[in-house]
Amino acid sequence: MAAAAAAFTAAITGVGAGAAIAAEYDHPAAIDPASITVTTVDGDETLAQFDQVRVDAEWSVPDDAVGGETFGFTLPSQFARSGLAFSVPSTEDPKEIVAECAVSSDAAPVVTCTLTDYVNGRTGVNGSLWFLASADEQTSETTLEFVVNGKATRVETPGGGITPLAPLPTEPQKVSWQTDDGNIAWQIELPGASFPGVESIVVDDTLTAPDGDVAEHHNEDRTLVVWSTDANQQDYRTITNWTGSWNEEGTAFHLEIPGPIDPVRTYLVKYLTVPSSQADGTSFSNVANVNGVVLQDREVWQVTGGGTGDGTTTGAFTVTKTVDGSGATDVPADAEYTLRYSYGDPAVEKTVAVTAGAATAPVRLPAGTVVTIEELTPPAIDGIEWGTPEFSGGGVRASADGGAEITVYGGSTLAITLTNTATEKPPVTPPTTPPTPETPVTPPSDVTPPTELPLTGDSLATTGGDVPAVMLWSAGAALLLGVALTTLAAVRTRRRTDQG
Repeated sequence: MAAAAAAFTAAITGVGAGAAIAAEYDHPAAIDPASITVTTVDGDETLAQFDQVRVDAEWSVPDDAVGGETFGFTLPSQFARSGLAFSVPSTEDPKEIVAECAVSSDAAPVVTCTLTDYVNGRTGVNGSLWFLASADEQTSETTLEFVVNGKATRVETPGGGITPLAPLPTEPQKVSWQTDDGNIAWQIELPGASFPGVESIVVDDTLTAPDGDVAEHHNEDRTLVVWSTDANQQDYRTITNWTGSWNEEGTAFHLEIPGPIDPVRTYLVKYLTVPSSQADGTSFSNVANVNGVVLQDREVWQVTGGGTGDGTTTGAFTVTKTVDGSGATDVPADAEYTLRYSYGDPAVEKTVAVTAGAATAPVRLPAGTVVTIEELTPPAIDGIEWGTPEFSGGGVRASADGGAEITVYGGSTLAITLTNTATEKPPVTPPTTPPTPETPVTPPSDVTPPTELPLTGDSLATTGGDVPAVMLWSAGAALLLGVALTTLAAVRTRRRTDQG
């Protein structure tokens, strides 16, 4: 509808002629390339040059994303916007903004969305976005090239390409559209053939006063742009000899375009008004009287971009390591301890390392998550015995085996303390080596009897082997008796000596 004005503006200002800049984002892969679609705003099956299109895409960012970080993508060079900005609200609460987005005016416009603090402390942050763009360049290509995460993505265009400009009107008309900077552009299109023989084209334009149907709007820059073009919309000429001005309130103007009026050219007058509200669906009206011909138009404000965003509220926990006990001072300060935590069904298991006197980085999980924590075997240290680890802190449910269970609460961080008791091992006294026993004398295994003496004459053999046993026992007894009496006599003699 505003093709002529867009073409003229592009011709005299060079809009879209700037070099594209490389887009850099904190989360370059946030946009899903397969989700990008392009549709016409007016619902037509074909897309003509300077028609508006709607671009839609889906996005998601990692769980560690925070406010101030960016994501986005680059549009094809056939599209253009200049300074467009829009917000992506929360699905849960539309008053909460998840991301603020802007589209640049580069030759290949760059879309940059900046996350707000809404994402802090949330996981699974994702959503959609959409915005309006202008199909400024004709092309026969059925797909256009978007750039996502540094890679080209081809997207189909409605009707398979961008056709030439729509033809100019054959009758006087008035049109309007929203500008990227939040104003309303109004344009009067006057075919010269509609004013044959007139000395001048006289325009008296009045903004409709606010009432129950339309809202207030007014002009602020006191500017009117007047030009003409040929039937092919290739020969644009600025008209400089017109006269006219706005009233003090910026609600009406008078304009005269002097003749001669060329019947093969179309004359155009463009100006801007500032709307009192940019609420979706708000209406604004304008009426022009051109040489007795009344032209009226109404502009219904439309949001030019938006989307949705959502994420799961999270909480977090940290674990601070302490070492206690009689052997605590003997434990190296840089000794590292490993904790294992698990959650979910099916269970997810992860580990985190910590040193004494330090705390782990916050472990962020969805609110309501039940987490089981345990310590793996502490490092082996000479002279140290480790006791059963103890978890403590608000919300900690400790178990007898040294583990613990917690529940993560949204928007808060549980501070957990893990205490290990280090006890000194008692010194080990080496055993005393017993003395080496003397080697016992081994008695002979058999005794060789004395050699028998030979017998001479009638004498007995010295062995007494032929003496009767009774005689041998008697002799032995007598011998023993003699020894006993001798001993007794000696003892008595000693006693008398001691007494004397």
